[in-house]
Amino acid sequence: MGDMLRPWRAGLQILLREWRTGVLLILLVGPFLAYIGFGTLWLIERGWLLVAVIAWIVAGGAFAILAARWTTSVRTVMPPLDWDAPKTFSPQDREAWKIVQDDAQEAEKLAMEALIDGDRYIETGRELLKHLAAHYHPDSTHPLDEVPVVELLTALELAAEDLAKLTRQVPGGDLITLSHWRRAIQMAGYISKANDLYALVSPFLNPLSGLTRIGTRELIVKPAWKNMQQNVLRWFFQAYVNRMGVHLIELFSGRLAIGADQYRRLTRRGSLPALPDGGDTLIIDVVGARESGKSRLIAAAKEVFEGDDRPIRARLEGMGLDGALVDRLKHVRYVEVPGYSTRSTPEHDSRTDRNTREAAVEAAVGCDLLILVIDGRKSLRPADVAFAEAWDRYFLQHTNREAPPALVVVTGVDRPEFGPVWAPPYDWSAGQGVREAAVRNLFDSLRATLPPGFSTFAAAGLPEQSSFGMVEHVLPALAAQLHRAERAALLRRLQAVASRSKAGRVMSQLGQQGKQVWTHLKNRRKKAKTTP
Repeated sequence: MGDMLRPWRAGLQILLREWRTGVLLILLVGPFLAYIGFGTLWLIERGWLLVAVIAWIVAGGAFAILAARWTTSVRTVMPPLDWDAPKTFSPQDREAWKIVQDDAQEAEKLAMEALIDGDRYIETGRELLKHLAAHYHPDSTHPLDEVPVVELLTALELAAEDLAKLTRQVPGGDLITLSHWRRAIQMAGYISKANDLYALVSPFLNPLSGLTRIGTRELIVKPAWKNMQQNVLRWFFQAYVNRMGVHLIELFSGRLAIGADQYRRLTRRGSLPALPDGGDTLIIDVVGARESGKSRLIAAAKEVFEGDDRPIRARLEGMGLDGALVDRLKHVRYVEVPGYSTRSTPEHDSRTDRNTREAAVEAAVGCDLLILVIDGRKSLRPADVAFAEAWDRYFLQHTNREAPPALVVVTGVDRPEFGPVWAPPYDWSAGQGVREAAVRNLFDSLRATLPPGFSTFAAAGLPEQSSFGMVEHVLPALAAQLHRAERAALLRRLQAVASRSKAGRVMSQLGQQGKQVWTHLKNRRKKAKTTP
């Protein structure tokens, strides 16, 4: 008999020992339950119970819709992820970026438990590394063997830094651990079970509101709440893949050979400064046939900034551009590429013309922005078309290079071939004069013949006494493409450093170490002299 009563006594002792907890729960939950009961009775007496139930259903539906929209598509709560290809990416890199996007979409298929598994992130990073390595080295059986360890560590360092900054944009995000996620999910499960239990009991207390509560919870509120939790976790998983993918692509493209510090300096300071130093000067190559007016065009561009720059600044602002672009235009460096000959015909391409075109393309591919000058008096010649096609073909064959923006400038529009009297100003886009119509027809012919990369056109007449077109058309067209030219300049500098030989890198590092040692010795000598 004593053995039978022993469990009951143990249970009674536990109840007596934990009675304080029961009192606290009653004091916490009791008023809330009383308010619910009194409120329900009040609604029944006033005849508003049905209205309250409908309002409850509407509120639940609104919660479901807004939770789905705000945590899935708009993401106003979580920081947005940038899925546009970064400005340093070449066409080959953009194809690799599609691999990153596909891997990020795998988060949509993962369960909530998988999204808080640390091994999942390690495995995802490993698989992403393998996929990108196979993309850049498709013919290698072991593509990862050629990756320098230091550059791989640089990619991981930059990715971790980006992800940390992104996570800190979420309040308390820097304090969250995987165990916190697990506990949050467990607590959410406990609360959900408690609500389920209450929903099952509530029909016995109030059949109408209880049944409605069950339907609203099971069909609307519960799925929306779970979806919101999963979307927050998916956001973090996709942010991880996003940042890892960006810097792994930079790794395989060879642009991390410069090291993390220099990479940050080149890529994370925004646009180029208004007063760049020599290494940051934009290079604009001016290319065209011989005697097409390249030299006069460069001289006219420089003359604009020798005096008052307010006219060009006002022109840019009137076109909706930033007037501060004038400061950047002042410091670009124009390079005149030796002209190509134009003896060829559509039926026969002479060796001289071919060699001079190839030399012009080779000299110009390293620029940040290209100006193709076409003599308007001679219209479009086969040599001009052949140069544009050779330029376009070069970048199609070198997918790791980004084609710089190109501007086609027609010179000689002040000549009698375009109209009887040269009397600027002119509106080449909408003017109704004879000269304006002739220039517009020439633009249409160029647009139909040249490759798609040559789609921006301007015209200028540059007689000594009454030049027109530089301030009004050519320089604004250049200013509108400066952002693309800056991206080309950034790629050029990254590739120039990354393409150095390993011996050159070692010698450069030895030189830097030598400078640091010499500076340290000099400082020690100065300190020794000044010390009494």
